[in-house]
Amino acid sequence: MSIQKGIIFGVIASIFASITAAALLGSPSSVHAETFGLPTADAPRRVAPNFLVTTFAQEVISKKSLKGHPALLMFWAPWCQVCQRELPLLAKFYLHDKPAALRVLAIGFADTPSHVEQFVKDHPSTFVFPTAYDKADEVAQLFGVFATPTFVALDAQGNISLIHRGGGLRDDPQYLGFLATLQ
Repeated sequence: MSIQKGIIFGVIASIFASITAAALLGSPSSVHAETFGLPTADAPRRVAPNFLVTTFAQEVISKKSLKGHPALLMFWAPWCQVCQRELPLLAKFYLHDKPAALRVLAIGFADTPSHVEQFVKDHPSTFVFPTAYDKADEVAQLFGVFATPTFVALDAQGNISLIHRGGGLRDDPQYLGFLATLQ
């Protein structure tokens, strides 16, 4: 009897997970399991949400201010060990390999403003690009970001070209394709 209950529970849980994923990620025609429902080359691109942040240098950056410029947003947190490895790589890219048209913005979230600001101050050779704090994680929520690090690439028209969760962005074929369009 308990094996049958386990099987029934598993089936119900699978159905629930499928329904939840479909509701969160959109229609199956534009979702590929390996991309976690994120834009793919053959799927229509999603328009980025309107957002606004103020960097620690007091520069206001918004979707509107980025219009006409492709952008790479990195959502990160000071306690995130993967972020601590990826941020210096992003700084190196920013200083040496970044296409001229690309705007880069690091957005600290999922921590207190003082922790984020102190981490930035303690690592000046890493934060060579504009960096902001996401008050109440509002921008992260708009983009559906819930993990650190998460990279979001926007095309010049304000569409989301890709979302990459975790490390290894430099090896992501979609990211490399995005960069190739900027050369």
